[in-house]
Amino acid sequence: MPRNLEHIILSGYVTTESYTSPNTGRDRVIATGRNRNTHGNVLRNQLSNAIASFRHEVEADLVYLEFISEEDCLLAFDSFEDGRKGDHRFVSSKLEKYTIDGVEHKRYRACVYLNKKGISKFLNKIEVYLDTEKDSPSGNPRNSKLLNNIAVIQRATLISFWQEDEINFPEQDEIVWWEVWLRRDIVENDSFEDQDVVDMLVRNTIEVAERRLLFPEHIVRLIRCSARQLSKTILYSDRLAELRKPKEIADYFTGLDGNDANDWVKELKNRTVNRTTDDSVVVCLLDTGVNRGHPLLQDFLPEKNMDSVKPEWGNSDNDRHGHGTPMAGTALYGDLTDLLQEFSNIEIFYRLESVKLIHPNNPHHPELYGAVTEEAVARATILNPKNKRVITMAVTATDGRDKGKPSSWSSSVDKIAFGEQGISNDKTLFCVSGGNTKIHYPSEYPRSNLEESIHDPAQAFNALSVGSYTKKTIIDQEQFSGATPLVHAGGMAPSNSTSLMWENSWPLKPELVMEGGNYGIHNGGIIDPDSLRLLSIGKNFRTEPLHSFGDTSGATALASRYAAMLTSQYPTLWPETIKGLLVHSADWTSEMLCKRSIQDLNNIEQRNLLRTFGYGVPNYQKAVHSANNSLTLISQEQLKPFVLDGNTVKTNDMHLHNLPWPTEVLTALFDTEVTLTATLSYFIEPNPGNKQYSKSYYYQSHGLRLKMIDSGESIEQFRERVNREARSEVESSSYSGENWIIGNKVRDKGSIHKDIWKGTAADLATRNVVAIFPVNGWWRTRKKLMRYNNDVRYSLILSIESQNNDVDLYNAIINKIDILI
Repeated sequence: MPRNLEHIILSGYVTTESYTSPNTGRDRVIATGRNRNTHGNVLRNQLSNAIASFRHEVEADLVYLEFISEEDCLLAFDSFEDGRKGDHRFVSSKLEKYTIDGVEHKRYRACVYLNKKGISKFLNKIEVYLDTEKDSPSGNPRNSKLLNNIAVIQRATLISFWQEDEINFPEQDEIVWWEVWLRRDIVENDSFEDQDVVDMLVRNTIEVAERRLLFPEHIVRLIRCSARQLSKTILYSDRLAELRKPKEIADYFTGLDGNDANDWVKELKNRTVNRTTDDSVVVCLLDTGVNRGHPLLQDFLPEKNMDSVKPEWGNSDNDRHGHGTPMAGTALYGDLTDLLQEFSNIEIFYRLESVKLIHPNNPHHPELYGAVTEEAVARATILNPKNKRVITMAVTATDGRDKGKPSSWSSSVDKIAFGEQGISNDKTLFCVSGGNTKIHYPSEYPRSNLEESIHDPAQAFNALSVGSYTKKTIIDQEQFSGATPLVHAGGMAPSNSTSLMWENSWPLKPELVMEGGNYGIHNGGIIDPDSLRLLSIGKNFRTEPLHSFGDTSGATALASRYAAMLTSQYPTLWPETIKGLLVHSADWTSEMLCKRSIQDLNNIEQRNLLRTFGYGVPNYQKAVHSANNSLTLISQEQLKPFVLDGNTVKTNDMHLHNLPWPTEVLTALFDTEVTLTATLSYFIEPNPGNKQYSKSYYYQSHGLRLKMIDSGESIEQFRERVNREARSEVESSSYSGENWIIGNKVRDKGSIHKDIWKGTAADLATRNVVAIFPVNGWWRTRKKLMRYNNDVRYSLILSIESQNNDVDLYNAIINKIDILI
């Protein structure tokens, strides 16, 4: 269902209560109840018909068949592979999700290659299945694990190999480029074992690109033709494995000469629509300066928006290769590799600021970086005192020796984000690079990343700390023959650093990861081709208008772009909320989860996941829009966490959010699975001078926690439980009835907490109250600093998602409440 609805911003659905704390659906493995004779004969007939249908087009010794599972049953994928002789081979699989009467179901498809012997072997499996004399000692049919779950056997078509879930298969006679994945047998050397396929395609006047990509089990080629041509040629090769839509890569553009590259830049500039106004959001770059003369920057970075912490440095980019300039390009346009291939107009609603923070020939003393950062932000505020801004900084210390402990620099970042008054509009979203890990040899990955700590100041509680992952895997084989990507698509980028080595009390960092580029392996060493990096604009724009970029710097620029776009879309949302929405929208790739689901991981595995990738990759469409069956509620509130009672500072207020749940719609969905995602985001005031900051709540002014009412629990019981658990002051205590997937033992670190709940719609209908309450911080323990009367702000973000495209949760809430959108 399209995401084209604005999020629902709640107002007035929270009550303040006194808070007293003296101190603290699964797949069936085998379908049962089979009539073996009926099922076996059906499969035998389907097999014969599928083979005949495939061979009707051409005489061949091979066939590709598609095996479709019974509803909600796994196929025995391993059984399709003949590992010894290769007479039948499991080629690829797909998972289809569909809804019947409001209930989500799954169906699996397996594409399988069989030669003559393979066909005989599979037919024999069916015959043995039918033969009662060959039953197992327990009386079960042989091969039942393989055959019981198969509902349909049919001939494979080209669509059976198509791996693009979100892209329609091309029309039969449409001439397009295809990314063709071929089976690779000889992995020890770089022999052209796909040459026979290439020769066959050329004989049929099909254009084949010269470059190829080698993976351990596949060779990838780009070819240009129609689906009809493809179905009459490569479908009858024994090497076909997958078909995908090809992606353009950055090295095409960086390889252009200056004139050609300038043509691309001019074309993009002509398509760019400037929607900025005097009060537009600004992205403030604290970096090496920017060369604003680039045609793609001039309209969005006026001269008056540039400054330097030392005027004698000037404002231009003095980094040897350029750093601030490509940061500016990425923060404004994202990865130019994508935009240069589009034809639609690009609307930009925000501007840039640049404050030069460092100069390569005049670096600051390390312990002064915090002060320099504060001065840089102050200068930016003078430039545009009334504009909202997103600060982005990819300048970090050279190592992560702090291992999560606050430094003067990270504390300054926390202070800037928190603002002088704490609850006023002087708060700021601060995007900080997690810092790079240096990989010199393939064997160092990922061990070096897991040991390399997030760099100062990215341990700051309030910062949106950004790490890197990668989807870039294509390498020019003409230039780097035999090279392979170091990291599989969706995995941790070689530049990413982590917080795995930190004490568990410190925040989960990074919170997010974004594209940071990849490395390649060539002749046993590391290579860094442009095709594995982001594409941005060059510092020397007259001779090099386009420039490769990446690592955690590029990832941070991408995150700040999302933040600026969100702030432009929702100008009334606080920085805490913008940060929360980005984290709220994020998810992990299959590669990050090692092909598992988050609920299958134990607490240690979840902790390691979060300290490596944070909450994953943000989905901008989810961050900015709701859908009818996937809505987001936002509540921005403030409470007074502590109070002076006599000579003692005590906890004071808690909030109960009485949510306008779409109860009737959820109840009607009954046992349909729904997902609730909850994110609590707030900023803390730092206190690095406190010598007890090794306990995180002594560094932070306060902490906030959330709890959800249990199914069948009355509001009175819920109130009592929240207070009772807090009295023990054991923040790791967990109430199993809430059924969070991550749980507070893992999630309650730092100042942003996200969790996921999955269950039936009917169960969720009763879980319509969320409590927000305070836990200890120095505002309570350091009475002499007199912060106990201060209020704090927080954002609570809740999303309900159903896979049922016919359900309308959004309007069910709209019809119940008075809202501000």
